[in-house]
Amino acid sequence: MSELPDDFFAEDNVSPAKEDISKTRRKKHSTELQKIGEELLSLNKRQLELIEVSEPLLSALREYQRIPPRHEARRRQLQYIGKLMRAADHESIRAALEKLRTPDRQEVRRSQEIERWGERLLSGTADDIEAFVEAWPIAERQPLRTLMRRFQQLSGQLNDATDDDSAPTPASDDGSADSDQSKAARRRLFDYIKGCIQ
Repeated sequence: MSELPDDFFAEDNVSPAKEDISKTRRKKHSTELQKIGEELLSLNKRQLELIEVSEPLLSALREYQRIPPRHEARRRQLQYIGKLMRAADHESIRAALEKLRTPDRQEVRRSQEIERWGERLLSGTADDIEAFVEAWPIAERQPLRTLMRRFQQLSGQLNDATDDDSAPTPASDDGSADSDQSKAARRRLFDYIKGCIQ
């Protein structure tokens, strides 16, 4: 009987471990790709257009969204999307998703400017309107006055009701209706400001 080489058993012992490592790595990679596919599914149509994906993958994503929730076909479609992701340029897709998740600095500054002007105008005066129109010439005084007055009237009603201890407490339905109207008036003012600040 011929003698076996010294490293014969050592290789046998290493081989399954290497196989396990590569299986683990493949499974991890597959899970990552499926997660990227799930992230793509959370995007709206406009956002999806900003990311370059193959036509088969795009079709599979659209098909998934047509399937009713809690349907077995959704699970199978998600697996299919994961399979298509293997052939996709996942690095560029991952980079595009990262860019979508990270707000643009300019957009952040714009949001801060909208917030700053909104808070100023909510409790503002005619001088604040003039300052806003001067800063953003697209704005018009009359709509701003109307929106500000509407908000101030509604929030003033709420303040009067809470400041006056002798006044009867309004029914909760009325209070929440005033609060909802005040919030809606605030939102309309902010929407107008948003339209002016480009």
